[in-house]
Amino acid sequence: MSWLRFWFKSWVVALLMVAQPHESRSAEPFEPYMWPEGGFIYPEATITPGKARELARRHFVLTLLNVKELSADVARNLVTRQEGTYLTFPTIEKIDARAATAISRRPGFLRLWGLKTLSPDVAAGLGSHVGETVELTGVKQISPEVAKALACSKRRAILLGITELSAEIATNLAEYHGNLWFDNVETISLETATALSRHHGQLDLGKARISTDVAETLLAHDGDLALSRVKRLEPGVADILAKHKFEVFLMLEEIDSVALARKLFNQPDASSSVCNLRTISPQIAREVVRFRPGHLDALDSLSPESAVELARCEDDIVLLALNNLSPEVARALTERTPAVYLKGIKSLEGAEAARVAEVLASTPAPVYLEFLERVSPEVLAVLRKKPTIKLPPAEKLSIVPTK
Repeated sequence: MSWLRFWFKSWVVALLMVAQPHESRSAEPFEPYMWPEGGFIYPEATITPGKARELARRHFVLTLLNVKELSADVARNLVTRQEGTYLTFPTIEKIDARAATAISRRPGFLRLWGLKTLSPDVAAGLGSHVGETVELTGVKQISPEVAKALACSKRRAILLGITELSAEIATNLAEYHGNLWFDNVETISLETATALSRHHGQLDLGKARISTDVAETLLAHDGDLALSRVKRLEPGVADILAKHKFEVFLMLEEIDSVALARKLFNQPDASSSVCNLRTISPQIAREVVRFRPGHLDALDSLSPESAVELARCEDDIVLLALNNLSPEVARALTERTPAVYLKGIKSLEGAEAARVAEVLASTPAPVYLEFLERVSPEVLAVLRKKPTIKLPPAEKLSIVPTK
């Protein structure tokens, strides 16, 4: 698994947790803590050193759900030398330097999501031993002194929840030799980008909006670059990012640059670059067919021109989110031999639906409408004329009068 794919799953888990106030969460479900599968949730507010030792030895993925304070004695007993483990503190509020240094001896992932503030000595303690990512998504501000302490960390990556990234903080963090991931930074100034461009390693700016000048500056960054939470790029930025000499990780709702599409679709994590696409132009659809980067699971808008290009694919077309069809799009998609799975279509009613049905029944592609729920009798009769249109069992269909 490449770093990007691995990071993405870890980030989703963290995001699910921090997206909801802890007070509003019920005792279950615990999905955010259960990746990787097989984790254990310790629900008590306090924990003894003996219990900590027992849980650390037994569980690869361990969440101390309601533990708000970590003592040095408990931290020492939570240490296991096993690689690749996960230790999560969703609600932790207090940890001192001794406890931070002790828990840093655990080489696995440390997810201190509940921690809101960070002192230089605690920051230094958390990075005092080699290990996987330390996730500090609840920390919204840090001082230059904390940044300097973090830059000395021996851990492989740091994930911060800070909302602003000044040039001074960026200059200090750029000295860090691991991977830097920022969850909540809104914007990046040209001065900050200049400082970050001196960083060596993977850099994720999260949802930050960047200008063309900032994008040009970041091309000097010596490592993979991500804007993993950005939905749409500012005009002109995509063409610039396409020139980055390292990998670029984006999960956009729309790609407006053929050059960027070719770069993204030709990377090991190409599937991540298309999983959030909600619409595609004919030009981008052409690149999707060319590179076959992955499934268009979020595509909910499709023009006839884009559908024509998409239909040139030799594989089956699977569309989960497209919930409305025009006759023109229906024809463009199904004027082909391979199958078309229209899993988002749940209703076919009215005059427009009748024309769509006529098209689907007259084109060569097998069509799967297995999630259809509501259909008029006239539309159903037309669909049944074509044996390769797959419908749900009759008892699962609601027959609605023609309007």
